[in-house]
Amino acid sequence: MNRPETPKPSRSPALTRRGTLQRLGATALATALPLNFSGPLHAQARPATITTSLSWIPNHQFAGMWVAMEKGYFTDAALKVEWRPGGPNTPNPAERVSSGEVGLGQISGFRGLLDAINKGNDLVVIASRFQRGPGGLMSLAKAPIREPKDILGKRLILPSPVDVRTIETVLRMNKLPAAPNSFTYVPGGFDPAPLLDGQGDAMLVFETNQPLALEDKGMVKNKDFFFRSFDELGFPSYSNVLFGTRKWVADNRDALVRYLRAEIRGWTENEANPAYGAKLAVDKYGAEFNLDLKRETRANILQVPYLHSDDTKANGLFWVNKNRINGPIYDALRAGGMDKLPEVEKYVDMSLLRDAYKR
Repeated sequence: MNRPETPKPSRSPALTRRGTLQRLGATALATALPLNFSGPLHAQARPATITTSLSWIPNHQFAGMWVAMEKGYFTDAALKVEWRPGGPNTPNPAERVSSGEVGLGQISGFRGLLDAINKGNDLVVIASRFQRGPGGLMSLAKAPIREPKDILGKRLILPSPVDVRTIETVLRMNKLPAAPNSFTYVPGGFDPAPLLDGQGDAMLVFETNQPLALEDKGMVKNKDFFFRSFDELGFPSYSNVLFGTRKWVADNRDALVRYLRAEIRGWTENEANPAYGAKLAVDKYGAEFNLDLKRETRANILQVPYLHSDDTKANGLFWVNKNRINGPIYDALRAGGMDKLPEVEKYVDMSLLRDAYKR
């Protein structure tokens, strides 16, 4: 979904690799469009192989995919799924798809995808796992950021100068001053220690990562520390967007419909039992990255709400709303300096997901 944790080096990454929680899962399942999962998914389907690149290392972000693999849902759909890990020092997913290395790409947000389209790559979006990104700002109680205006005058620990643009975009989207002196950029990484040491007032984090370190110290969200996602601050986006080249999507349409159906089944089960999907990531699919089971389980619980939105209540999981892209998402990208924005109708195709739910 993001840059949720710094992976530990792997010598040879494998390539073929919640009462409250239950109520949450039950409510979500009741409001999502139903899929009839009884029996084989496609008894007469033609066997196919789907090769996909992950947007990050094989961790909790892909828990539903791991469940679908482990329980044989892709096999039931006559599919063989092969995957490539993402992370530092790996090609951008859009590059992997455009070059033909993989068919199905998974990318964290829209900007990198649109950059590839603007370079002439004929790419098509068919789904998005998460309805918003988990990135945002974490602050401490002594100088909390609860709403956009609280950013003004703060010292912000950001990983790179590129992230300065993100903060400026948030301010512009809320009609607040976005001049260089509106806040202070403090170079830093993703370790929350500098924030705790007072080197800054807030830092860019991912809800599924750095806040967990503060929880481990006994700190309580909305009391000792605060997190606000960029979506809550006025900079919306999708995350873990699924896409392919137009030709590949057309040539593999039936297989992709089966893929979507099988993976959604995996995510539905993961929501009911996040501990299982996290354990699969730690013990099997991401074993060589030395993931922590407690952290992965907590992160998997925290990411479940990101699967849902008003759009998914009406249309089912993985839905992409073209009007949302053409409206607030494009508005934010323009505010961030991106002027060339392709026509949404030309690269977003929800017909495969519709077919997956019809079946």
